[in-house]
Amino acid sequence: MAWSLLIRNGQVIDGSGAPATRADVAVEGGRVAAVAPALAGQAERTIDAASHFVTPGFIDMHSHSDLFYLECPAAESKVRQGCTTEVVGMCSFSPAPVHPARKDAVRAWAGGIGARLDITWESFGQYLDRLRAARPSVNVVHMVGHGALRLAAIGPENRPLTPADLARMERLLAEALDAGAFGYSTGLVYPPSVYASTDELIALSRSMAGRGGLYFSHIRGEAATLEAAIAEAIRIGEVGGVGVQIAHVKAAGRENWGKMDAALRLIDAARARGLDVTGDVYPYHAGSTKMDNLLPPWMHDGGIDRLLERIADRPTRRKVVEECLIDGERWRTHMGAVGFDQIFVATCSRPELEGQSLAQLARTTGDTPAEAMLNLVERERATVSMVVFSQSEDNVAKVLAHPAVMVGSDSLGLSAGPGPHPGKPHPRMYGTFPRVLGVYAREKKLFSWETAVHKMTGLAATKLRLKDRGLVRPGQAADLVVFDPAAVKDEATYADPHRHPAGIPYVVINGTLAVDGGRMVATGTGGVLTPA
Repeated sequence: MAWSLLIRNGQVIDGSGAPATRADVAVEGGRVAAVAPALAGQAERTIDAASHFVTPGFIDMHSHSDLFYLECPAAESKVRQGCTTEVVGMCSFSPAPVHPARKDAVRAWAGGIGARLDITWESFGQYLDRLRAARPSVNVVHMVGHGALRLAAIGPENRPLTPADLARMERLLAEALDAGAFGYSTGLVYPPSVYASTDELIALSRSMAGRGGLYFSHIRGEAATLEAAIAEAIRIGEVGGVGVQIAHVKAAGRENWGKMDAALRLIDAARARGLDVTGDVYPYHAGSTKMDNLLPPWMHDGGIDRLLERIADRPTRRKVVEECLIDGERWRTHMGAVGFDQIFVATCSRPELEGQSLAQLARTTGDTPAEAMLNLVERERATVSMVVFSQSEDNVAKVLAHPAVMVGSDSLGLSAGPGPHPGKPHPRMYGTFPRVLGVYAREKKLFSWETAVHKMTGLAATKLRLKDRGLVRPGQAADLVVFDPAAVKDEATYADPHRHPAGIPYVVINGTLAVDGGRMVATGTGGVLTPA
């Protein structure tokens, strides 16, 4: 028998959670052709995987690479950590649909985390055609963002929907599903999704329930209101009749760390009632987002220009400081009360500030930390991103170990070197999956290798109803990772984030060897996936 690729002598972890078995894996025509010990035949390329694990390609259940696919479709930082499929359109944002009169609002939102979208589309289908033409290296599962739907339907205003508004959003959602969206996502702490009522979200969910659409949610609060926010997400799924994915499950702010057990019990209780409620987590105790998201929702009403006007207005600035400042040292946000020494500039137009905390910046400028933050957001026109340390490492491990929780990096894929996203972004862009393997499976022994791989492959594929991915079995798409269990390690750090991991010498995407000997050797290997 002749194969295009033959991986010999590896320990196959097939993604189902079953124990590893020694077997060869043969690939032909972009599919796994055979899995068995000592396969006979020749291959165009043979890899000796002795002392290595052979697994399905990793599925990133929460990514923002859709902001950068058109600039850097190679997504090297994801591919080299073994990620072969990304779920994008998260936290209420997607690049489409776009109202022709509001393209600037969408560009401004994307620009807040460094993306430059040359928007040549309006409908979700037109955008997906543009994405296909860009030939991303990873497979893309796309959600449509609730914020994008609201911007297209009514703009950035804080107001309830009229029946006509809701009908317009339902039509846009249906068009996105027709084009290939897997469902819709919310970011209920970010404008304009923060302005949505629970009833609005239930109505949208009902409208897609018969088509199997999924509801992915960055919930309405991850700090003091954590339990109520999870309960709301569960209610939206239960009443709306859709599956629920709770994004980056966490308890933010030291005063809220004790809420995690109760939050996980809510998920367990929903699942015991037969509801399809799951979650994802990144293996770090710091998060990252736009710095202007430190400001309360009322500051964002009307869009970026109105936000900047309010920051420039001295009475309004005093009002927001009075509302959010605690003891001069901490800032009250949806992420809990965070100290200024825990908030770091990740990217901005002044490289010398990147990596500095707001406390350090204040000492340099002579301002209070609150004023230093507001001045920076105003001067950079809300394009600053930040890294925020607000979580407990014990809670990260607790969530990661939960049987209904998968892995999502909450990041974007970058090309070789800093590319279009320089500075000091969160190291999860380069290290999420090897960190789960090297730190939590090998070092901490939080779970077995098989469980770790299952969370990043078969469990995620089942949630997404991807029938031909997530397993190493004949007939499955040949998305494969070969890694060394003794050497796999995330190398990216907060101080030096642009570093690829160790111990992942081979990555195969749709049958093509994308990473060979630890080097990226092929791009354009992925595609836009559509619901089954």
